[in-house]
Amino acid sequence: MVTNQPAFRDQDAVTHDRTRFGRTWLVLLLTGVMPTLLVGLAMAFHDATPQSWTMTLALASVGAMVVGLFITRPIIDSISGSRDEAMASERQLRQLMQLSGDWYWQQNTRHELTRIIHRGRDQDSNDSHAELPFHGLARWEVEGLRLADSRYTWESFRALLERHEPFDRVLFDYWPEGRKRVIFESTGRPLFSDNSEFCGYIGVSSDLTQKRLNEKMLSLQRSLLQGVLLSAPVPELCASYSKGLKNCLTAHADVLLGYREHAGLPRWRIRGTNPALHLSLDKGSQFWANPDQFCGPIEGHEQHGLVWLGQIKPEHYFDPSWSTSMGYSTIWVAIRKAVEPNQPEYWMMIAQKGSVPVVDDDVLRVLTAIRLLGLCVERRVFEDDLQTLNATLEQRIEARTAELQRSNSELEAFTYTVSHDLRAPLRAIDGFSSILREDFAAQLPEDANRLLDRISNNARQMGGLIDGLLDFSRLLRTDVALVPVDFAQLVEQVLEQLDAQARATVIVPALPVVKADPVLIRQVWMNLVDNALKFSAKVGSPTVTIEYERLGAIHRFKVRDNGAGFDMKYADKLFNVFERLHHKQDFDGTGVGLAIVKRIIDRHGGQIVARGCPGEGAEFEFTLPVEANVPEGKE
Repeated sequence: MVTNQPAFRDQDAVTHDRTRFGRTWLVLLLTGVMPTLLVGLAMAFHDATPQSWTMTLALASVGAMVVGLFITRPIIDSISGSRDEAMASERQLRQLMQLSGDWYWQQNTRHELTRIIHRGRDQDSNDSHAELPFHGLARWEVEGLRLADSRYTWESFRALLERHEPFDRVLFDYWPEGRKRVIFESTGRPLFSDNSEFCGYIGVSSDLTQKRLNEKMLSLQRSLLQGVLLSAPVPELCASYSKGLKNCLTAHADVLLGYREHAGLPRWRIRGTNPALHLSLDKGSQFWANPDQFCGPIEGHEQHGLVWLGQIKPEHYFDPSWSTSMGYSTIWVAIRKAVEPNQPEYWMMIAQKGSVPVVDDDVLRVLTAIRLLGLCVERRVFEDDLQTLNATLEQRIEARTAELQRSNSELEAFTYTVSHDLRAPLRAIDGFSSILREDFAAQLPEDANRLLDRISNNARQMGGLIDGLLDFSRLLRTDVALVPVDFAQLVEQVLEQLDAQARATVIVPALPVVKADPVLIRQVWMNLVDNALKFSAKVGSPTVTIEYERLGAIHRFKVRDNGAGFDMKYADKLFNVFERLHHKQDFDGTGVGLAIVKRIIDRHGGQIVARGCPGEGAEFEFTLPVEANVPEGKE
């Protein structure tokens, strides 16, 4: 007797139960009827008349039947109930096996598979369309079956079976020519009789085809993305991608991949897994222009999105050898055309072998592959263009540097001209005017002296404008050296230099240490305070107020006066060179000071704004960024 019997029953077992049930009926009937019949016969022989003999025999038979039915009915009911329960359990077990989607199998002592039950149905050894046609064969004898588990080779796995050891979750890849691919894992346990004699193996196999192929697809996509990130060339990406995609399909197929970086390019780049799979230029161009004329629809897949699907009709194969010598039975394509002329275009051709139709899962994998490939090719092309652009960047920088040097040279020449060539005539005009007034004052009328005074004043004004322009030009070429500057000390020096306390009431708060260029920022305070003193000089009680506030990552300063003020609709002109909002007879100046202030604040990373009202004074607010390395304790 064999222990560890399988938890399923075949048709022979059911037939055996029916035979045993019939024999039980016969034994029970003979046990109950035969004694009664013997008694009836004995009674009949004592009375030799035919009528009494017949009557006695009939009564004995009827009595025997009644006694037999009475005796055997409980036993028959019990056996019938047991048989019904066994058949119901059998049906439930087969239904569970159908829902599980696994294979249950047995193998003999020679490791040949003797039974395979797939989804609750026995696979016939003569069924050529069986999912796993392994009947009567050891696994290593099955054509197209590969041991895909890294833990074993066929030799080590066979040695394990010879030692009668159990095995768990061993991975196999079954992919013969012309059949659908099946990836599964098997778990088996040895069978022994009551006297410990080895009887074979029993086990279960789980279908992992979709899971494993999806994992391969994800690995392929990761490799593609990694290739893009590592700046692999586009041809190498496409070549490895076409080979990787082939291993992610369930059908035996060769993959041909075509692409071009821009829709306007005349030629395609082709990468494939079979060198004999090629396209002629004329047929390829005709096919690309009108693919719907050469293809039919793929069953179960409608056209949608940017990718076009179609199955090439056999009469439109690019080469007759595809179906003859190369054995391709089904060829289908996925095409992604460009929406804009500067986008890449690409397509995938899947040339299948065998009689397996186009599988939905393969179509979905190809659609995923072509969409991801499109994104990666677009990025790779963009990066190639960027690298080409960067390759010429150094040349462009050199050209711009040379142009900047020329501009600086021209600016230096202009500065020299302004400093020397323009100053000399102005000094001559001013000097000759002074000589005329001194030497010929008695001979010149009063109007002539007044005109000479105006000539001198204008010459000096022109000199002041030249000085302001030179200062502004010099500022454009000055580097900013940021160091911690004590604003309290700096403002005190500016006020002392301008004699501000004697000219107006000046209110100064506690000021921080700010990281700035000491020379340039001194010019800011000098110009702003001088403007405030100048434009408030004509009021009864001139007042200049300086304010400070820390706002998060910035310092905010204000310089406010109660002087002439200005109209806000002209505020945008204040910081332009030579722009003035007041007549020079009322307030002197060149109109360069505020332009210099704005330029210095901009170069420090801050901002400056002006606010004012005619007759009510003006306010200039500027900000500077807070630097983290300002010495502590001086904020």
